[in-house]
Amino acid sequence: MDQQIKEYIALPLAINVFKHDRPLFKGWSMANLYLSKIDHVIEQMQNDFDQLRGKYYNRVRKLENAYIIDGRKHTFTSEQLREITAEVASRYMYGDKATDFELKNFIPYTDNPYKN
Repeated sequence: MDQQIKEYIALPLAINVFKHDRPLFKGWSMANLYLSKIDHVIEQMQNDFDQLRGKYYNRVRKLENAYIIDGRKHTFTSEQLREITAEVASRYMYGDKATDFELKNFIPYTDNPYKN
């Protein structure tokens, strides 16, 4: 399977993981550093996903626990999805997709721009 298709599948999962983990930094002495990095990574992932969406929107469809990719059904276990998501997340955090970010000042530490 194409690496970009795996990224297209994993990016929304990784974005949701980071959004979910964001409140866990409440009370940390270096929360601003971690929150700044996470927000930067979320924004970068969302931009990359938006670009991939144009290419793969009609080629990849999600079913309940499977994906239809170019007309062929692919089923992933939760462990496989977790592994793909972790791989994508690590690439954006400290791998080949990692970029410099601006340190922001969040007051209080729990400011969450991603309220659902």
